[in-house]
This record gives sequence, structure tokens and C-alpha cells, in this order.
Amino acid sequence: MAPAYVQAYNDFDAYLAALDQHTIVAVTDRAGRIIHANDRFCQISGYSRDELVGSKHSIVNSGRHPKEFFAAMWRAICQGKPWRGEICNRSKDGSVYWVDTTIAPRRDDSGKVVGFVSIRYDVTKRKEAELALDEENAKRRKAETLLRDLFEAIPDGLVAFDENDRLTHYNEAYKKFYALAASAIVKGATFSSIFEHAINHGQFSGLGDDPEARNAYMQFVLNRRRNPDRPIIQQLSDGRWLQLQTRRSKTGLTVGVCTDITEIKRAEGTIKAQAELDPLTGLFNRTVLLDRLSKALSTRRRVGQSGALVMIDLDNFKHVNDTLGHGAGDELLIALARRFSEALRKSDIIARIGGDEFAIVLPDVTKIGEAEKIIGKLVSRVNEPIVLGRRTIRPSCSLGVTFYPIDGHTPKDLLKNADIALYQAKARGRGNCCFFDSDLRVGVERRQARGDALRAALANDKIEIAVQPQFEFESRRLVGFEGLARWRNQGQYVPPSEFIPIAEETGLIIPLGYRVMDKCLALAREFHDRDCDTGRIAVNVAASQLKQDDFVEKVQALLAHHGLNPTMLEIEVTENVLLDRAGDRIAHSLQSLHDLGVAIALDDFGTGYASLSHLKRFPVDRLKIDRSFVHEIDSRSEDAIIVRAIINLAHNLGMEVVAEGIETPAQFEFLREQGCDIAQGYLIGRPMSADAARAFVGGGPRRRGSQKRNERTLAA
Repeated sequence: MAPAYVQAYNDFDAYLAALDQHTIVAVTDRAGRIIHANDRFCQISGYSRDELVGSKHSIVNSGRHPKEFFAAMWRAICQGKPWRGEICNRSKDGSVYWVDTTIAPRRDDSGKVVGFVSIRYDVTKRKEAELALDEENAKRRKAETLLRDLFEAIPDGLVAFDENDRLTHYNEAYKKFYALAASAIVKGATFSSIFEHAINHGQFSGLGDDPEARNAYMQFVLNRRRNPDRPIIQQLSDGRWLQLQTRRSKTGLTVGVCTDITEIKRAEGTIKAQAELDPLTGLFNRTVLLDRLSKALSTRRRVGQSGALVMIDLDNFKHVNDTLGHGAGDELLIALARRFSEALRKSDIIARIGGDEFAIVLPDVTKIGEAEKIIGKLVSRVNEPIVLGRRTIRPSCSLGVTFYPIDGHTPKDLLKNADIALYQAKARGRGNCCFFDSDLRVGVERRQARGDALRAALANDKIEIAVQPQFEFESRRLVGFEGLARWRNQGQYVPPSEFIPIAEETGLIIPLGYRVMDKCLALAREFHDRDCDTGRIAVNVAASQLKQDDFVEKVQALLAHHGLNPTMLEIEVTENVLLDRAGDRIAHSLQSLHDLGVAIALDDFGTGYASLSHLKRFPVDRLKIDRSFVHEIDSRSEDAIIVRAIINLAHNLGMEVVAEGIETPAQFEFLREQGCDIAQGYLIGRPMSADAARAFVGGGPRRRGSQKRNERTLAA
């Protein structure tokens, strides 16, 4: 007898035959084994009927549905209820297809569920379209979410208004920027209503309660929005700065981007301050001074304005730096800058243009009397005592004044003229004021011409030397010469007091110093070859030479070139050279020379600001008493005391003493009695040319086997 499920199937055959040919039909037993599959099922699944019948229906399971999906299905059909849903199946070749499925229980004659019938319809195309749409919608939602997240994550304020200028979009940053107008920032509000609310609630800086200022600013912003060629810069009342950039999109939206540019504005302020202000004193710098002068001159051409330019140089500022330190110097500059500002009018412009140089523009000051009144008040304020550390000093300054447009029509001319007047004021002594006139400029131009001539003389080897003899007091024997620079310009003798300062100002002092040293060593070599023992040749050296890294090497090269022992050379430096800022560099050069055997002499001792500590720091072999102490040594008791003290000090430190400027026998005898070592001055011998020195020394060519001799002694 046939199994029950086969019999049941035979009874169901007529029903199945009546189904549409597109219907996918499968009949299973209670365990889910397939007992019937129609042609359409075989066709869509790719399995033959023999492969399907007897297999579990899970043979076409795609694995795309979770376990819970099929668990719910089995709960329904096992309870005898029909179930409907869309299932994704997998065919034999691995492709998937979607079927709209209805599963109903099959019962026997007693009503018992003996299996299940599934009726399916292929909905793959529709499902794929739906899935594609769902995927597209998911992508769109994801993109919208991402865009919204980005919109909110951007620190800039973003806002959009429609063609009617009504708010459509904004982010929280925009609302936070305009916190005082937050209540007005709602979708649908017009830009003008939001902006007016912001103005009325004090959102922006500098408008105050002035209705005209508020209205003007409102119109400015509205006009700029209609013509958004440049961004709008706004300063908020809380100190922040915003940049609002507006653009109209292709869709008709007006899109705005608000950027916080506070740090940029602060940086601009810092840069501007650095570009315009002196970092130490807070005064204007040279750049601003030139700009204000240019504007003043330009204004003068339009409305006839005139004024004065004052150049100020602090007196003895270098001494403050050298003795009290650069910190004290800076403190002095800051204090005086404050005094300048307090003493001047609000309309005056004060600038620091150099280390200890200041300049003042005095608008509308056209007469010397007016300028003197302001300058007198200024100088009086400057001269007040000031405490630096533990020292109290009384500052002073020198001033040069020029008027515009009388004295010049360009800032360059005015600065030059004021500088000329300042130079003249300093030449007259510290604490003076000088007004520019054309004669002063003629003098400066003459100095410039002389500087050019000196440069040409050096290039053409037109610099000469003179030498002044030095004699030992006790033996009255010639022990050396001091070499001096000499220059004739166009046949006329130029005093060293004129061309040496020019050489220092123009930087020619370095080549001049080497030229003089070379000629002095050449003369010393000539004396040596003539069998004359003339002792050392002393050469004055400037601070700028000693600061050169290769100075010692150049001196060695000159000595080697002339075949002289370093002990034949003496380097003379003044006290002020020892006070130079590059003291360490100078000390190193002097020590290196001393180690070679070169003698070091300290010239003009007692006239500078060097302390006794410098005598320990620098390798000094000789002290040269300045001629100012020797000049009245026989009539001024204080000079005699000073000279006696210098001689004792030098001898106690193991140094020799040279007295300069000896002109009388009385001076000579006093110095000899005090134990001075070496004499120099007109009484001993005036500076003489190289030819005169040859005749002074005497002697002839050295003969074979002869001994060196010194035929020159000082007459009793």
C-alpha cells in the first residue's frame, strides 16, 4: 500500500494542476522534506526533480536571512497557520532569487497536519529594484548625516538665506558667534532683522548708542552683501574679530561663512607694533619717523604747515654701559623715553632711531624761540637725577635742530641737517643744543671731501710717518721712537686731530693703522741695518684693529716681512680702548701680542675712565702719563701729586712709566727725581720725518765684525 503522504499528494494533484505555470510549487512533509516540486521550481532553482524530492527545503537557503526569520516562520506553520513573506533563495549555480512565498499546512482527512505546501512567485526584479532604491536611500541618508555632521563640526559659522533673504540653514557655530542675537537666529527670519537685533543688543564693538553710527554700519553691511566683492571684517563687543565672506550660489541661495580671525588680528597688531615701535622703549622707530616726516612735508605743500626736527644724543651713554652694565643702560633709555613723552606736547612725535639717539618732530614750530622753549622744558626734565642700581646719575643730552621746509624738502635732507647740527653741538661740549645753518653743512661736506681724499691717499700710498724720540731719564740714552701718522693733502699739512677722527668715522682707521705700522717697522729695520740700537718703535693702535680676528696674525706677518723680532715693537692703546664693549676680544689680542714679546703701553693714562682693575686684566708694560698732567707739574701741586701717584703705582705693578709733553728742564728734573723711566716731549725732540730721523740717529752701514751702537744721548 502506498505511504500516506503519497496518497495525500494524489488527492492534491488536481489542485496543483490548476495553478499558473509561473507559480513555484513545493510540497513537503512535516519535517520539511520535499515530496513534490513542479517544473517552475526545478527551473528557477536549477535542481532536477530527483535532486529536490527527498531533500530538505533548506537546499535552496541563501543564508541571507537570520535564524530568527525561519524560527518565526516555523512557529506559525507548525501551529497550523499560513505564513507569508519574501524569501531570498539560492539556486544551484549560486545565484540568488527572491520569491513571494505563502506556506500553508496540508491536512489529512482527519484534519491532522501531514505536511506543507509552499506557493511562490518570482519577485527578484522588483526586490532588486527595491533593494537598489533602499541602498540609494541609505547612501543619501548617510551623506545627509555626514554633511550635517560636517556642517556642525566646522568651526566657522555657516549660514544660508533664500532668494527672499530668509534664513534657511545655519550651524551652531554661527549662532555662538552672534550670541547676543541668538534669539533672532531662527529659520525664516530675514538677514536684516537678525543683523538689526545684533546691533541693538550690543553685538559689535565701537558703535555705542549713537543711532547714526548704528544706521551707517547697518547700511554698510547691507550694501556689501549686495555686492560681496570683499569680505566684511567685524569686531565683536567681546573683543573677537570675525570675517564674513558672502557668495551667491547657482541655486539662488546667499551663503555666508563667518571665520574667527582674532588670532590673525592679534598677530597683525603684534607685527605692526614690531614694525613701528622700538621694542625697548615703546617709542616709534625710524621707519615711523620717516613716514611722519614725509606726511608732514606733503601736508605742508597743501596747507603750508611747517615744523622742526630735533635730533637727540645722550651724553656719556657708553660710560653708563661700560661701568654699570647694559642692563642699567637699557633702564636709562626706558626712563628717558618716558621723560621725553611727558615733556612733549600731544602733537609732537618722538622716536628712538638708534642706540642712544632719539628724534622729535615738532609740528607748527617755526621759530628758534619756540623751539628753545620746548627744548628747554625737555632738557630740564632729562637732567633730573635718576637712580640706576646703587648709583645716582644726572643724565644730559646734546641736541641738533633743523626746520622744515626752510632747511629741507625731504626726510633724508632733514635728518642729515639735524645730524649735522647735533654733531656741532657735541663738538661744542656735552649738553649743548645747536640749530642748523648752511655753514654747518659746508663744514660737513668739507669733512666728507677730506674723507674721500684720505681714502685716495691710502690707495696711492701717500700716507707718511713722523717719529718722536724717547730717552731714558737716568742714562739719557735713546731707547725708542713713537711712530705718528702724517698726511699732506694737495700740498698742505693736515693735522692728525683732523684726519684721525675722519678715519675713525669712515672705517679708514684700520688700513691707516696697518700702513703706519708697516712704515714704522720699515724704518726700524733700516736703523737695525745701519747698526743703530734705537730701541722699540711704538705704534698707536685703534680699538677697531684690536677687535679684528686676524689682527695678531697681520702684526706677525709685518714683523716677519721686515725681519724684526717682536720685542722691537710696542703697541700703544688709550684707556678708552680698554673700555670698549668688545673688551674680551681686545684683551685676547693684547695678550697674544704680549706672549709674542710685543710690549703694550697704555697711552694718555689718567684722562679716561679706566679703573685700576683694567691694569690687572690687560697685559700692560708701560704707563704713559698724559701731557696735561706734565704741562703744569711745576706750578700745580695737584698735578704733581697725581704724577707721583702714577709713577709709584706703575712701579709697584712692575711697569715702566713714560712721561709725554716734557717741554722744560724743570719738568724733566721733577720727573727724574720722582723716578720716571722714559722722557718724551719737545724738550727731548719734536716729531720728525723719516729723513730727519735718519740724520738724528746718525751711523753708517754696518761693517763686518762691528758691534751695534747707540750714538744718541740726551745732552746734560
